[in-house]
Amino acid sequence: MGRQRPFRPHLFIGLGLIALAGLLHPAVDFLLTPLPAGYAAETRYTADTRFRGSPTAAWVSAPLIARRTDQTLTVSGGISIIQGDVHWITEDGTPSYEHTTLYGVNRRTRMNVPGYGDADRTGQFLFPQHVRQTTYEFWDPYYLGPRTATFSRVEEVEGLTTYVFDYTAVDIDATGGYTFLPDVPERYRALSDGLGTLWIEPLSGVVVDFEDEGVSYFVDAKTDERVADLYHWSPRYTPETRAAQLARARAARSWHMALEYWLPAGLLLAGLLWVGIGWRRHRS
Repeated sequence: MGRQRPFRPHLFIGLGLIALAGLLHPAVDFLLTPLPAGYAAETRYTADTRFRGSPTAAWVSAPLIARRTDQTLTVSGGISIIQGDVHWITEDGTPSYEHTTLYGVNRRTRMNVPGYGDADRTGQFLFPQHVRQTTYEFWDPYYLGPRTATFSRVEEVEGLTTYVFDYTAVDIDATGGYTFLPDVPERYRALSDGLGTLWIEPLSGVVVDFEDEGVSYFVDAKTDERVADLYHWSPRYTPETRAAQLARARAARSWHMALEYWLPAGLLLAGLLWVGIGWRRHRS
């Protein structure tokens, strides 16, 4: 009978790999969650609109291109200061709505942090990773106020499973976006109401498609009475933005799957094999 080989080193190594597989899963959120220090993003939208510059002016209908740009300016600990720019322009470059805002964003939760940025904001700036089928408040540069998004259904978008959320925006003070108009804000303020739909890849939190419709209206600056509508819109992601967002979501999802499932499974399998091989050698 041959000399038995020691089993204990194989057992320790194998159990170590199995333990690492068990510890890796709860650690994944810590590894994945932080928003990159250099986070930047741009999305574009096509929109059919009706616009007028005063309560008595004639309506002008035109297709517009909207652009939202997020750019991290600085990072302080776990908080990113992000500048958000939104521009709606006609085909000849004339602005119909534009504003620039600053946000303080928790890099782990992706929520707005009160006391940072240029206003005290609440809710999500970006949707979190591991989106749940629930209701979220979110406040990002697209509107100058918070919106409420409620889970609606699960839907496939080009083979990718998404959570679909319907959102509402009510009485948003959009005056800052219309200051290029002659009587804003001295005579009129502008408020906005909107409804929209978001298609979100749930593991990564990436919005892969977007549609919105709403109205902005003049409000008397002294009496707060509604005077007249000034802007009707119905935008959606451009095909290029939709394709780019789908690619981002697929890449992020693959990275999540690798860290959350494939790597732990590989470590678990390696640990079991190592123990099995050690036991076999020990018994031979």
